[in-house]
Amino acid sequence: MEIAVCDDNKLFLEEIRAQLQTLPIVENSFMFSDLDAFLFSIDGGKSYDAVLMDIEWHSKAAGMDAAGELYKLCPETKIIYVTGHVDCFSQQIFLHRANLSGYLTKPVNTELLRANLQKIADTLPFREQPSLILRRQGTLVSVPLREIYFIESKRHIIHVHAAGKTIAAYDRLENIMGSLPIGFYQCHKSFIVNMSHINNFLSNGIMLKNGGRVPVSRARYAETRKAYFKYMGQSF
Repeated sequence: MEIAVCDDNKLFLEEIRAQLQTLPIVENSFMFSDLDAFLFSIDGGKSYDAVLMDIEWHSKAAGMDAAGELYKLCPETKIIYVTGHVDCFSQQIFLHRANLSGYLTKPVNTELLRANLQKIADTLPFREQPSLILRRQGTLVSVPLREIYFIESKRHIIHVHAAGKTIAAYDRLENIMGSLPIGFYQCHKSFIVNMSHINNFLSNGIMLKNGGRVPVSRARYAETRKAYFKYMGQSF
Protein backbone atom coordinates (compact mmCIF):
# COMPACT_ATOMS: atom_id res chain seq x y z
CA MET A 1 0.00 0.00 0.00
CA GLU A 2 1.02 3.59 -0.67
CA ILE A 3 0.31 5.70 2.42
CA ALA A 4 0.43 9.47 2.96
CA VAL A 5 0.50 11.00 6.44
CA CYS A 6 -0.47 14.65 6.93
CA ASP A 7 0.29 16.32 10.24
CA ASP A 8 1.83 19.66 11.26
CA ASN A 9 3.73 17.99 14.12
CA LYS A 10 7.04 16.72 12.70
CA LEU A 11 7.74 14.62 15.77
CA PHE A 12 4.48 12.77 15.22
CA LEU A 13 5.43 12.24 11.57
CA GLU A 14 8.67 10.58 12.64
CA GLU A 15 6.82 8.38 15.13
CA ILE A 16 4.15 7.27 12.66
CA ARG A 17 6.76 6.64 9.97
CA ALA A 18 8.51 4.22 12.36
CA GLN A 19 5.20 2.46 13.06
CA LEU A 20 4.36 2.15 9.37
CA GLN A 21 7.77 0.63 8.64
CA THR A 22 6.86 -2.31 10.89
CA LEU A 23 3.74 -3.15 8.84
CA PRO A 24 4.34 -5.51 5.88
CA ILE A 25 1.27 -4.24 3.99
CA VAL A 26 2.82 -0.74 3.73
CA GLU A 27 5.09 -0.50 0.70
CA ASN A 28 5.83 3.23 0.88
CA SER A 29 4.88 6.07 3.21
CA PHE A 30 5.09 9.79 2.48
CA MET A 31 5.13 12.43 5.19
CA PHE A 32 3.59 15.92 4.78
CA SER A 33 3.74 18.75 7.29
CA ASP A 34 2.15 21.11 4.76
CA LEU A 35 -1.33 20.53 3.32
CA ASP A 36 -0.61 22.55 0.18
CA ALA A 37 2.39 20.29 -0.52
CA PHE A 38 0.18 17.22 -0.07
CA LEU A 39 -2.49 18.49 -2.46
CA PHE A 40 0.23 19.56 -4.90
CA SER A 41 1.47 15.97 -4.99
CA ILE A 42 -2.06 14.84 -5.92
CA ASP A 43 -2.26 17.47 -8.66
CA GLY A 44 1.11 16.20 -9.90
CA GLY A 45 -0.30 12.72 -10.46
CA LYS A 46 0.71 10.96 -7.25
CA SER A 47 -1.90 8.59 -5.84
CA TYR A 48 -2.24 6.99 -2.41
CA ASP A 49 -4.27 4.05 -1.20
CA ALA A 50 -4.88 5.68 2.17
CA VAL A 51 -4.20 9.00 3.89
CA LEU A 52 -3.75 9.46 7.62
CA MET A 53 -5.03 12.98 8.10
CA ASP A 54 -4.59 15.04 11.26
CA ILE A 55 -7.78 17.03 11.79
CA GLU A 56 -6.47 20.09 13.63
CA TRP A 57 -3.86 22.29 11.94
CA HIS A 58 -2.71 25.41 13.78
CA SER A 59 -5.91 25.48 15.87
CA LYS A 60 -8.14 25.01 12.83
CA ALA A 61 -9.93 21.92 11.57
CA ALA A 62 -8.12 22.23 8.23
CA GLY A 63 -7.62 18.49 7.88
CA MET A 64 -11.28 17.97 7.09
CA ASP A 65 -11.13 20.68 4.43
CA ALA A 66 -8.10 18.99 2.86
CA ALA A 67 -9.93 15.66 2.96
CA GLY A 68 -12.76 17.30 1.03
CA GLU A 69 -10.33 18.58 -1.60
CA LEU A 70 -8.81 15.11 -1.83
CA TYR A 71 -12.26 13.64 -2.40
CA LYS A 72 -12.74 15.94 -5.41
CA LEU A 73 -9.39 14.92 -6.89
CA CYS A 74 -9.21 11.23 -5.89
CA PRO A 75 -12.57 10.03 -4.55
CA GLU A 76 -11.29 6.45 -4.28
CA THR A 77 -8.57 7.32 -1.77
CA LYS A 78 -9.48 6.31 1.79
CA ILE A 79 -9.12 8.75 4.69
CA ILE A 80 -8.26 7.82 8.27
CA TYR A 81 -8.64 10.82 10.55
CA VAL A 82 -6.12 11.20 13.37
CA THR A 83 -6.55 13.55 16.32
CA GLY A 84 -5.29 14.25 19.79
CA HIS A 85 -8.51 16.08 20.69
CA VAL A 86 -11.16 13.37 20.80
CA ASP A 87 -14.00 15.49 22.20
CA CYS A 88 -13.59 18.30 19.67
CA PHE A 89 -14.25 16.60 16.35
CA SER A 90 -16.01 13.24 16.80
CA GLN A 91 -19.38 14.76 15.84
CA GLN A 92 -18.01 16.80 12.92
CA ILE A 93 -16.14 14.23 10.86
CA PHE A 94 -19.27 13.01 9.07
CA LEU A 95 -20.35 16.53 8.07
CA HIS A 96 -17.52 16.91 5.54
CA ARG A 97 -17.54 14.95 2.31
CA ALA A 98 -14.66 12.46 2.33
CA ASN A 99 -14.03 8.77 1.69
CA LEU A 100 -13.80 8.16 5.42
CA SER A 101 -12.55 4.75 6.53
CA GLY A 102 -11.32 5.17 10.10
CA TYR A 103 -10.66 7.37 13.12
CA LEU A 104 -7.57 7.09 15.32
CA THR A 105 -6.52 8.99 18.42
CA LYS A 106 -3.02 10.01 19.43
CA PRO A 107 -0.81 8.37 20.48
CA VAL A 108 -1.70 5.94 17.70
CA ASN A 109 -1.93 2.30 18.74
CA THR A 110 0.06 0.23 16.23
CA GLU A 111 -2.37 -2.68 16.25
CA LEU A 112 -5.34 -0.39 15.58
CA LEU A 113 -3.33 1.28 12.82
CA ARG A 114 -2.59 -2.11 11.26
CA ALA A 115 -6.26 -3.16 11.51
CA ASN A 116 -7.46 0.05 9.84
CA LEU A 117 -4.97 -0.28 7.00
CA GLN A 118 -5.71 -3.99 6.56
CA LYS A 119 -9.43 -3.18 6.22
CA ILE A 120 -8.54 -0.82 3.38
CA ALA A 121 -6.11 -3.27 1.79
CA ASP A 122 -8.83 -5.94 1.70
CA THR A 123 -11.00 -3.68 -0.47
CA LEU A 124 -8.31 -2.75 -3.00
CA PRO A 125 -8.61 -4.35 -6.43
CA PHE A 126 -5.80 -6.61 -7.56
CA ARG A 127 -3.18 -4.54 -9.29
CA GLU A 128 -0.40 -5.89 -11.38
CA GLN A 129 2.90 -4.53 -10.16
CA PRO A 130 4.28 -1.83 -12.49
CA SER A 131 7.50 -3.08 -14.02
CA LEU A 132 10.52 -2.06 -16.05
CA ILE A 133 10.74 -4.09 -19.25
CA LEU A 134 14.24 -4.93 -20.51
CA ARG A 135 15.29 -6.72 -23.67
CA ARG A 136 17.96 -9.24 -22.86
CA GLN A 137 19.40 -11.68 -25.39
CA GLY A 138 16.32 -11.49 -27.55
CA THR A 139 13.83 -11.97 -24.72
CA LEU A 140 11.87 -9.52 -22.58
CA VAL A 141 12.57 -9.40 -18.87
CA SER A 142 10.17 -7.74 -16.43
CA VAL A 143 11.52 -6.22 -13.20
CA PRO A 144 8.96 -4.88 -10.65
CA LEU A 145 9.71 -1.20 -10.06
CA ARG A 146 9.39 -1.44 -6.29
CA GLU A 147 12.18 -4.05 -6.22
CA ILE A 148 14.67 -1.81 -8.05
CA TYR A 149 17.23 -0.09 -5.80
CA PHE A 150 19.25 1.66 -8.49
CA ILE A 151 20.25 1.42 -12.14
CA GLU A 152 23.82 1.77 -13.34
CA SER A 153 25.22 2.32 -16.82
CA LYS A 154 28.62 0.87 -17.83
CA ARG A 155 29.81 1.04 -21.42
CA HIS A 156 26.32 0.99 -22.98
CA ILE A 157 25.21 -1.85 -20.68
CA ILE A 158 22.47 -1.17 -18.14
CA HIS A 159 22.75 -2.95 -14.79
CA VAL A 160 19.47 -3.01 -12.86
CA HIS A 161 20.18 -3.69 -9.18
CA ALA A 162 17.01 -5.15 -7.70
CA ALA A 163 16.09 -7.22 -4.66
CA GLY A 164 18.28 -10.32 -4.74
CA LYS A 165 19.45 -9.89 -8.34
CA THR A 166 21.23 -7.74 -10.88
CA ILE A 167 20.04 -7.78 -14.48
CA ALA A 168 22.21 -6.55 -17.36
CA ALA A 169 20.90 -5.43 -20.74
CA TYR A 170 22.07 -3.32 -23.68
CA ASP A 171 20.39 0.08 -23.55
CA ARG A 172 21.04 3.75 -22.87
CA LEU A 173 20.44 5.29 -19.48
CA GLU A 174 18.43 8.16 -20.96
CA ASN A 175 16.07 5.66 -22.60
CA ILE A 176 15.54 3.89 -19.28
CA MET A 177 15.00 7.17 -17.41
CA GLY A 178 12.37 8.20 -19.94
CA SER A 179 10.34 5.07 -19.19
CA LEU A 180 10.41 5.39 -15.40
CA PRO A 181 7.73 7.10 -13.26
CA ILE A 182 8.06 9.75 -10.55
CA GLY A 183 10.17 8.31 -7.76
CA PHE A 184 13.23 7.52 -9.87
CA TYR A 185 15.89 10.21 -10.19
CA GLN A 186 19.12 10.43 -12.18
CA CYS A 187 21.60 11.49 -9.50
CA HIS A 188 24.71 10.93 -11.63
CA LYS A 189 25.45 10.64 -15.34
CA SER A 190 25.70 6.87 -14.84
CA PHE A 191 23.19 6.22 -12.04
CA ILE A 192 19.44 6.35 -11.44
CA VAL A 193 18.18 5.83 -7.89
CA ASN A 194 14.79 4.66 -6.66
CA MET A 195 14.02 7.35 -4.07
CA SER A 196 11.69 5.10 -2.09
CA HIS A 197 14.77 3.05 -1.11
CA ILE A 198 16.89 5.99 0.09
CA ASN A 199 17.86 5.84 3.76
CA ASN A 200 19.99 8.99 4.01
CA PHE A 201 22.41 11.25 2.16
CA LEU A 202 26.16 11.00 2.64
CA SER A 203 28.66 13.73 1.85
CA ASN A 204 29.27 12.28 -1.62
CA GLY A 205 26.44 9.87 -2.21
CA ILE A 206 23.34 8.07 -1.03
CA MET A 207 22.94 5.28 1.52
CA LEU A 208 20.15 2.89 0.62
CA LYS A 209 17.90 1.02 3.04
CA ASN A 210 19.55 -2.28 2.07
CA GLY A 211 23.00 -0.91 2.98
CA GLY A 212 24.06 -0.22 -0.60
CA ARG A 213 25.55 3.06 -1.75
CA VAL A 214 24.91 5.11 -4.86
CA PRO A 215 27.22 7.95 -5.95
CA VAL A 216 25.85 11.44 -6.54
CA SER A 217 27.75 13.82 -8.76
CA ARG A 218 28.74 17.12 -7.19
CA ALA A 219 26.78 19.04 -9.83
CA ARG A 220 23.58 17.10 -9.07
CA TYR A 221 23.86 16.74 -5.29
CA ALA A 222 21.69 19.72 -4.29
CA GLU A 223 19.04 18.96 -6.92
CA THR A 224 18.95 15.29 -5.91
CA ARG A 225 18.35 16.19 -2.26
CA LYS A 226 15.68 18.69 -3.28
CA ALA A 227 13.94 16.10 -5.48
CA TYR A 228 14.04 13.53 -2.69
CA PHE A 229 12.57 15.82 -0.04
CA LYS A 230 9.85 16.88 -2.45
CA TYR A 231 9.10 13.24 -3.26
CA MET A 232 8.88 12.31 0.42
CA GLY A 233 6.63 15.26 1.26
CA GLN A 234 8.88 18.33 1.42
CA SER A 235 9.11 17.91 5.18
CA PHE A 236 12.22 15.83 5.65
